[in-house]
Amino acid sequence: MRNDVRQNAGWAQENRHEFHAVSEGALFEDARGLKVFRKAERFREHVVGTHRARPFEVLDIHELLSFDGASGHIWKTVVLVPVEGLELPDFDLWPRRETRGMGLLGMKGLDLNLAPGASAYEHALVDAFNRNYSLFAGGAFDAVGAAIKPADYQVSSPADLAPVCKPSVLKLLSTPVTGIIEVRQGFLAIQAPEIPTITGSLRDVILEGAKRERLLDVANDLLDALAKAQHEPALRSLQLANTFNPRQVLGSVIGGLVGFGLGGFLGILSLFLFDAAIYLIPLLAFVLCALGGFVGKRLTR
Repeated sequence: MRNDVRQNAGWAQENRHEFHAVSEGALFEDARGLKVFRKAERFREHVVGTHRARPFEVLDIHELLSFDGASGHIWKTVVLVPVEGLELPDFDLWPRRETRGMGLLGMKGLDLNLAPGASAYEHALVDAFNRNYSLFAGGAFDAVGAAIKPADYQVSSPADLAPVCKPSVLKLLSTPVTGIIEVRQGFLAIQAPEIPTITGSLRDVILEGAKRERLLDVANDLLDALAKAQHEPALRSLQLANTFNPRQVLGSVIGGLVGFGLGGFLGILSLFLFDAAIYLIPLLAFVLCALGGFVGKRLTR
């Protein structure tokens, strides 16, 4: 028996939860449409029970991922808890460390901004949240799709997400303690936090034994904070805005490509005409690529 199976089975037995070494997926039927499960091919080490008076499921999912041109299968631990008694819009919270590539294209979620007159405490809450998470109305990819084809994607407006951005919720999320958080169809799903690697290679993201309970506590803490937020005043000067502009992304990409090509051409030309150093070719290419991207973005504002 593998060590992770032994630890997860032991944790389930100690807490009188059900344990299934092999599973067919989430038992909550309505939860099977969540995006976290859409690429899942296999399931294992499925624990079902009640924690802090809420039913839950914890399971490992097997999915195919692509990263930097490489692809492979990984196992990932997911916590699933029904959102009972709370009326919440669909949204995703992505740790910033997992959205850096998207951020370069302007897909960074909603901007949380405060007026200059806001208190230092409010600024600290919002700044900490912005450093650690990206908030997407309706889900990360749906939010991008809605910006490109609004008629094809029905997502929550920034105003609908205002109740989520209350002080108790922002305070809880002021430190990066989770992986991707998905709220959809009456369920909260939290993925185990990814551990950065120097090589950027694909690796399993699984939690064993009591570590699963800690992620389950985070899910319950978040639900408690969201419940408290319903009776909590909003930050008066908080503004939510969706700054993603598909035209700017296209302009930035085209400008960058044109700048890169022009820079490389000028570098080669200077090498033959003026006997310039060879390192000038990549230098000009990358400088004009950055400049072209900037100009393209400005022209498509």
